[in-house]
Amino acid sequence: MFEISQDKEMSMIKMRSYEQPTYCYLVEEESDGKPWYFDIKHYLKIREYPETTSENDKRTLRRLASSFILNGDVLYKINHDIVLLICVDAREAGLILKEIHEGAFGTHMNGHSMAKRF
Repeated sequence: MFEISQDKEMSMIKMRSYEQPTYCYLVEEESDGKPWYFDIKHYLKIREYPETTSENDKRTLRRLASSFILNGDVLYKINHDIVLLICVDAREAGLILKEIHEGAFGTHMNGHSMAKRF
């Protein structure tokens, strides 16, 4: 938000539209079959870096690992509001999405239908 005085003209707001959707947090398996969080989990478990890791990569791994917690064999990401989010691989993510859309929760509805229902 910004404040505009009554005696001045408001500046034009420019907006762009994209033809294709953008994807965030895409869960994919790496070519070697390891989940996306493998190096973070390995570092938290035994405090060792992967082989052939540069100093810059080591620093990045330490920074990333600071927002994760390892409880037994389960890795959690600490959310900004201190909620723990479980880390899953691509197969588990697919099963979770399938369960939400088709399973015990019934058919997934759009936002307006959900608001009217509850």
